Order: sequence, then C-alpha cells, then structure tokens
Amino acid sequence: MPDWNPDLYLEFERERTQPSIDLTMKIMLDQPRRIIDLGCGPGNSTKVLKARWPQAEIAGLDSSKTMIAEARAKDPAIEWICADASSDLSRLGSFDLIFSNAALQWMPNHERLLQNLFNMLNTGGVLAVQVPATARMPVRIELGKLAGSDKWKGRFTGLNPGVSIHGPEFYYDIVCGLSAEVEVWETRYFHVMNTHAAIVQWYSSTGMRPYLDCLQEDGLRAEFQTDLEHALKDVYPLQADGKILFPFTRIFFTIKKRSAYTRESAS
Repeated sequence: MPDWNPDLYLEFERERTQPSIDLTMKIMLDQPRRIIDLGCGPGNSTKVLKARWPQAEIAGLDSSKTMIAEARAKDPAIEWICADASSDLSRLGSFDLIFSNAALQWMPNHERLLQNLFNMLNTGGVLAVQVPATARMPVRIELGKLAGSDKWKGRFTGLNPGVSIHGPEFYYDIVCGLSAEVEVWETRYFHVMNTHAAIVQWYSSTGMRPYLDCLQEDGLRAEFQTDLEHALKDVYPLQADGKILFPFTRIFFTIKKRSAYTRESAS
C-alpha cells in the first residue's frame, strides 16, 4: 500500500488535532517523565503533548516513513521512531503515558494490543486512546455502497479496508479487566465544511485510502471521488448559509495502572 500523504492529512489539521487536545486535558498526570505518542502521524498530536508536559521525555512513533519525516522536519528535538505500533514495543522500555490519537483503528487484535500497551505502563501511568466511531457515518456507508456498485465493484475484488471498527462497549470489556480506573466516553464533533468535495477530500487521506490505492489511474481516482461527492449530497444537506455540517463521533478511553488487578479482586 502506498505511504500516507502528510500534506493531504494536514489540510484539516485543526479539526484532526482537537480530539488530541480534548484527550490530553482529561489525563490526570502532573509530571510524567516518559511519554510515547503511538501513530503520531505528522506530529500534530505529539506537539499537543509537548505543550502540556514540556519537561517530559517524549517520543512519537508511526509506521509511515513520510509521516515521520514530516514530524522530524517540524521538531527535530523530539525522538521520532518509524515502527509498527502493533508490534512488540517492549524494547522501548516503560512509560508514564502511552497516548494514541486516531491510530488504533488501523491495527489488528485490539485485545492483545491493549494488554501489551498496558504492560508497558509504569505504576501510576495512563494509557489514553481516541478512535473514530465511523460504523454509522453516512460517508462510510455511502463509500461502501459506491464500492459495491456495478460500476466499481470489479475494481475492489478482495479489498481489505484494513480498519478495525468497534464501539465503546467493546473497548470497555477489554480494559475493565486491566484496571479499576477506567473512563470511556464519546464526543460528537460538527465540522463545518464548505463543499461536499471537502468531505471527500477529508476522507481521501484516511478511510478512503485503501479504495483509492486500488485505482492505479489518476483519472479513475478522480472519477471515484466525484461519484462519492454526488452521493454525499443526499445525506449531508446544505445549511442556511450554504455550508455543510459534517458530524464526526469519536470514542475516548483512559486506563490508569495502579497495581495488580483482576475482575475477581474487584468483585
């Protein structure tokens, strides 16, 4: 699969960064010494962590070489690591805060992944995660319909979108067995978009990527994007000022590590 495009991703930098700001503000840690940002992308979320805890040792980790290069160019003082966050990261040591903003959905085996990340926390440390809740989003539903249409389905035979989509209950059932100190919540953001094409542009850098990667010709990519734009006009109506509200729900959870904990000991 082609690498991520930092420029396309950062076209909506403010909107993509706000959830990381909101998650950071919920973390009750005074002076964490070591922090890692998993799936840091071009470093926008890592920048938020650095602003909150400037004295901490902070590392950003992402599997995309282009994203890491973009992040390093903006802040060479931070340690940037190009690696798969779903792999064994125990070699990196332990952390007071393990943070992940809109990245875990691209990784498999969340039960094992969250257990492994929790094991890397120091006592008193926090695992803080945000993942998009896209299962019922009209843009995702319309994308699936379009990809399965007679016109396009032959282009996506055997496609695996590569996204693990779950609800809050799924994550709670995993993390409640790890700690008694768990918080889970959802926030619904309403992004104001100028056009339906802007929504397609937003989604082109994330959930739509695997589909566009299957279309080798630029003309086909543009045609597919235009077809999706037309489909979105029926599900995202214009507002009184001619703009469009693009609702986007995100799931958040934090887990604090105290000492050995099991469901049996808590009951």
